[in-house]
Amino acid sequence: MSGDVSPPGGSWLDAPARPSGQPGRPLVASNAAGEPSLARVVWTTLRLWWRRRVLRVPDGARLGTLRWTAIAAVVALVAASCVALVAGTGHAVPPAAHVPVKPSAAQVETVANERAASQWVAAQVAPGTTVACDAVMCGYLISAGVSDDVVIGKGSAGISAALVVSTPVLRHQAGSRLAANSPEVVAAFGAGPTRVDVLAATTSTATFLAAAQHAVTASARLGRMLARNGRLYIGVTQRQELAAGQVDQRLLVMLQQMLATHSVHVASFGDADPGANWPAQLRSVTIDDLIHRARGRMVNQVTADLRVVHALQAASDVSTQQVAGPGGAPELVIQVPASP
Repeated sequence: MSGDVSPPGGSWLDAPARPSGQPGRPLVASNAAGEPSLARVVWTTLRLWWRRRVLRVPDGARLGTLRWTAIAAVVALVAASCVALVAGTGHAVPPAAHVPVKPSAAQVETVANERAASQWVAAQVAPGTTVACDAVMCGYLISAGVSDDVVIGKGSAGISAALVVSTPVLRHQAGSRLAANSPEVVAAFGAGPTRVDVLAATTSTATFLAAAQHAVTASARLGRMLARNGRLYIGVTQRQELAAGQVDQRLLVMLQQMLATHSVHVASFGDADPGANWPAQLRSVTIDDLIHRARGRMVNQVTADLRVVHALQAASDVSTQQVAGPGGAPELVIQVPASP
């Protein structure tokens, strides 16, 4: 055995002595090559925590497809949240709000007059009558129920039509030609620049007025004769209207046919053309007391009156409606259309 008991050489021999005289371990620099950085240490710690606590995967084991999908979903969710957070810090410009333009009082009045005129034409004008109008007015007419009988025209519209619906737009388009070819107002709605007129197309005002006056004279002659019929029950006002020729002759013919077989109770005449500049006649009659006792039995005259109306040649142009009168008693309203 060797007597050399000194420690073998090596790093311990090369290490500097401690202040107490004992040898120490070598000092290692903090930036020694091969030592992981703080960021890597943190990432490794988080990764291991995620594998062990969340995914519950043993160290060294491979991740399955399902777990990779879960990781991708979490990463995408975090990324989207970050993007939303960043975008939310900006100043987004809100879209410009659409502010509707409030129509003027004149526009509101014009629309109201056009709608009133369209309803009048739909209810009063005979089928087959050609009606000229501007595009918007024709739309109102179609909505009101006038479709096959509408002639849509622009500019000089109305020259060849039986009736012309004169609106502010059409008056602007046609100018003096409209007044020259359609001078007679059959019905008027509103007043001033926003008014809407239903005009009868004619090339001669004198001829038009002469025909209207002839109709009044003929109606007065027949009306006075009916007023003397003992089967006609009528009020004082209605009797005066008959004598003055204010009732359309087509209604008088129907009443004459009814009186030939049974008594007739007339409640009123109506439907004068609003705003007409010629002697327009009343074109509707309301008949009441349709169900009454005669010769000891109850009589219903609705069927008999309707049979008379439908038997006339112009029955297709006549409208009938049964309504409830005062006290709920039935009434029959008969109306003939306007004849341009």
